[in-house]
Amino acid sequence: RVADRSRNPLRLYSNLEIGVALSALATIPLGRLVEVLYFSSGGSPALGLFGATLLRLLLAILLLGVPTVLMGGTLPAVARAVVGEGDLKRRAIALLYGVNTIGAVAGTVGSTFFSLERFGNQKTLVMAALLNLLVALSARAMSRREGFEREPEVEDRAVAGTSGEREVPPLFTWSAAAVAGFSFLLLELVWYRMLAPILGGSTFTFGLILAMALLGIGLGGILYALVAGNRPVTLRFFAVICGLEALAIVVPFALGDRLAILAALTRPLDTLGFGGTIFAWSIICAIVVVPAALVSGFQFPALIALAGRGGAHVGRDVGRVYAFNTLGAIAGSLAGGFGLMPLLTATGCWKLAGWMMIALCAATAVSEAKRRSVAIAGPAIAAVAAVLLLVSTGPTAAWRHAPIGAGRATLTGMSRNDIVDWQRGLRRAIRWEVDGVESSVAVDERDGFAFIVNGKSDGHSTGDAGTQIMGGLVGAMLHPKPARSLVIGLGTGSTAGWLGKVPGMERVDVAELEPAIRRVALDCAPVNQHVLEQKNVHVLYGDARELLLVTRNRYDVIFSEPSNPYRAGIAGLFTTEFYRAVSERLDERGIFLQWVQGYEVDGLTVETILRTLQGVFPHVQVWATNYRDILLVATREPLPVDADQLRTRVASEPYRSALRQAWKTESVEGMLAHMVADDAFVKLVAGRTPAPINTDDTNSVEFGFARSVGASHADTIGELIGVATALGMRDKSFRGRFDAALVRRFRMTSPVLTAADPTQNKDLALAMSSYKAGQFGQTVSAWDRSGLEPLSHYETLSLAEALAHAGDARCLSHLEKLRGFDPIDALLVEGIYRFEAGETAEAVNLLARGFELQREWPWATRSLVTRATEVAEMLIVRRADDASVNRLAEAFSRPFVLGQTEERRRQFLFSASRWLERAGCGPRTVASLALLEPDTPWSHELLKGRALCYAGIGHPLARLAEDELERFESLESQPFGRGLTSPK
Repeated sequence: RVADRSRNPLRLYSNLEIGVALSALATIPLGRLVEVLYFSSGGSPALGLFGATLLRLLLAILLLGVPTVLMGGTLPAVARAVVGEGDLKRRAIALLYGVNTIGAVAGTVGSTFFSLERFGNQKTLVMAALLNLLVALSARAMSRREGFEREPEVEDRAVAGTSGEREVPPLFTWSAAAVAGFSFLLLELVWYRMLAPILGGSTFTFGLILAMALLGIGLGGILYALVAGNRPVTLRFFAVICGLEALAIVVPFALGDRLAILAALTRPLDTLGFGGTIFAWSIICAIVVVPAALVSGFQFPALIALAGRGGAHVGRDVGRVYAFNTLGAIAGSLAGGFGLMPLLTATGCWKLAGWMMIALCAATAVSEAKRRSVAIAGPAIAAVAAVLLLVSTGPTAAWRHAPIGAGRATLTGMSRNDIVDWQRGLRRAIRWEVDGVESSVAVDERDGFAFIVNGKSDGHSTGDAGTQIMGGLVGAMLHPKPARSLVIGLGTGSTAGWLGKVPGMERVDVAELEPAIRRVALDCAPVNQHVLEQKNVHVLYGDARELLLVTRNRYDVIFSEPSNPYRAGIAGLFTTEFYRAVSERLDERGIFLQWVQGYEVDGLTVETILRTLQGVFPHVQVWATNYRDILLVATREPLPVDADQLRTRVASEPYRSALRQAWKTESVEGMLAHMVADDAFVKLVAGRTPAPINTDDTNSVEFGFARSVGASHADTIGELIGVATALGMRDKSFRGRFDAALVRRFRMTSPVLTAADPTQNKDLALAMSSYKAGQFGQTVSAWDRSGLEPLSHYETLSLAEALAHAGDARCLSHLEKLRGFDPIDALLVEGIYRFEAGETAEAVNLLARGFELQREWPWATRSLVTRATEVAEMLIVRRADDASVNRLAEAFSRPFVLGQTEERRRQFLFSASRWLERAGCGPRTVASLALLEPDTPWSHELLKGRALCYAGIGHPLARLAEDELERFESLESQPFGRGLTSPK
């Protein structure tokens, strides 16, 4: 209204832009006030999730309301300045809207890929405000020129018969604008959630998605200005636009896993550097985002043209359409983020956005047909086509839960059938999946439960036990008397569960952002000490930083194990501000433990973390908890590692069991072996490194990790060990009685450490590296040359299993010692030996007993279990007797605890059933195939056996089995690259 009444709308625009710039600058000090107001309320712990969310929304309005309200007025003001009476379709607004949005693309790309990383948040905001002021001053200078002064519109001006005549009821236009805004913002949330697994989920990912959405909108606005002509916009025309948008939304959905395959096939472009990675990501974004965004950009000026014609009341019309569109967008973002995504899932919300545009297309077309009796074939065809595409399979686990964005699912060199097998294997692997408020979560059960967050595994129930169990217990063991702990990240629940069993531990708080993770902890109860049943463990759902800032609790041990720092927002748990919040919540002798990934990261980023942490905690030790996992142990006062105190704890529970199961050791020397470097080393690094300090404003860790995700870097832990050893900065913190030579030996023979000590026995180092590589002959010969006897569990296992594979009876002399560590390991090793020695019946009995025990006991060595399963499979290949195969099949008939070797267990049952039923189709074979349906392994042997079986008994899936066998054979005969398909 103000724009319509203004004699010089360009000057009004200038005033609004000045207001935007000044109020944006005011958000810097105002933000501090908002922070104080929020945390003084007690946040989520005091207000609950609903109350805290409502307060955050109100404070967001306080912080952003003024600049965004003024910003919303700029488009109506400048539209009043540029639209003339003869512009019936208001194409000038479309051109203006398009060019403005293209500018937004430049701003998004510039801030995401340059200024935020280079200058930080506040300086980037200041630069944006100064650009606004420059635009405002330019507009004010132009407003003085002749031609921008115009008569203000009279409020009660007769509309009938003028160029501003309305043929469409205002309520329809406003409703359509709101629906369009709702669906598009809901769709943006879907894009962020769905593209994270295949593009990585970093700040770069989200910036690229936003840039592509804005690019499409801008091009759509410009396209409208170029092709719309000058005839009035009709409802039929608008219905066609809605139908096209519905198609643009659902076509990428219907492409489904093909896009995930394309993303994996283009991932090797990262060999060209980070620019190659961004180019590969852009291809996927362009396919998924740009078409719908382009039609949306075309649709918005069409809505404004529906509201009126020419320059009459253009400010009012633009303002109202813009307002209702934005209100719909707000509703879509809130509904999607807080309700629809968990309720319908991301793919369900994707479908909903398509259905909404189909419904809007149909409603518009029907309304026009009733009013004018015109043909609606165009909108009907578009709507029907969209409906047909919506019933397709859409994205499956091969898109949603594959680590493509992390660079761990490269399909280069695979045949077409290999790719289909990869797809089906991922679908078959998912035990359950859910879309939470913050993330998508799933559990992969192929080889033990691994929980997947936004496409990447964030932890394995047993494979990551070295970190998940010992990460917290290291702090408890080093602390004189731990009574209260805080764990950041629930995950499998192992950290909190084992801490809860520490004698004298009164309370363990767990801060978890995503409530859906609770189900992961429930599944992993056998390895987490049934954490959710422990009365001293309290899971608090919400942001960990918020909890630290509002809680009055103080802790003896705080362990932070978030997701990988390359993911957007996670690196906020690696900043100076976060570490200060941690320090304020620790008791005087409190210990802070920070997990850092030691893989896919450059040395400068690790140095940044060390320097940042050491700036708050003067004393930082470096430990290794698992293969390429780093644990930083930080305190305000020096922390001597007292071997005498540790020896007492190593011999008591839960530490004794934790060390045996997580680190495969039971001595204080075995524990001390995991210290990589003392605090003197970290001080040296922090004092000499050129790495920046990581802060909330300039978060170089986030960008550093995001640039290197999926890239191959040197072994960070190995480098740290090598440098610290050379400088003699590893054992100076140790106190009390311990065997230093034994510590050095266990560093070399630990299953989770990767760097050998050059001062140790080279033959022993070769024996251990050969065992890890599965080179058993070389393992035996190296052990023999070393002249040493195995001491630890892992040393004993390496020699005993290597001898077993060689059929060497000397392995029997190590079994009793091995049995003392783990009875299943001993049974499986002896079973392998008996097999190699030709004692089939005894081998079968031993292996079967080991597998049966694994139904309840999760701690058998994973690599050994895998190799023992391979031996069981070889018994069938070598045509063992029926009794042997039947005995093994019985052992495999029930799942192992936590899904250990689940994929191989199912396929073994099929092979065993086929053998026992002589390749027929008896009840055993049918039951084993049922375990592999509907995404059966894509191998010719299995598909052929399945097809013959089902055909022979008239099974309901017989036709499908025959079709899939034929499809396998046809793909085998076709060259790669034609028509990559995603089987339904």
